[in-house]
Amino acid sequence: MIIVIGIAGAGKSTQGKLLAEHLGCPWLSVGKLLREKVGDRYGHQLLAGEIIDDTELLPLLGGELKKLRAESQELVLDGSPRTMHQAEWLAALVKQGQVKLTAIIHLLAPKKTVHVRLLKRGRPDDTEAAIAQRFKEYDDAILPILAYLSKQGFKIHEISGEGSVEEVNNRISQALIRNNHS
Repeated sequence: MIIVIGIAGAGKSTQGKLLAEHLGCPWLSVGKLLREKVGDRYGHQLLAGEIIDDTELLPLLGGELKKLRAESQELVLDGSPRTMHQAEWLAALVKQGQVKLTAIIHLLAPKKTVHVRLLKRGRPDDTEAAIAQRFKEYDDAILPILAYLSKQGFKIHEISGEGSVEEVNNRISQALIRNNHS
């Protein structure tokens, strides 16, 4: 599994889909999964950019990982971990051999840049309030999650999410090539 993580609007989904296509493996978007499976019950939370409770999310995500045979097949995970509990859960799955973790890609982009991107993409959940909530979540949750995963011994590839889609994709590919040779 390759985890693509970063601030909202950094290009995680775009890059995750491209990477999955390039590798010929599934792309598992937690946001898409939630919108499909629990969107009716939690639509207002998703629209506000809020996180769905782990008691609801983890069984759903665990089932998808099992279905996709994440212990032996490559896949690209987009949108998790978003809480420390999710990070601990994923780290435990990796250590137990239930998930094979190939790489963690941290897409970096300035808040000013991603703010513009988020407003341009025009999704109903890209309101000023939801964007502010996602930026707060990044600072309060994602950065500590990355520090935790690093402390657990997982290598994190810091990749600039600025530039064209192709430029960013090239940087990710180069990092993965280096990852496979180290």
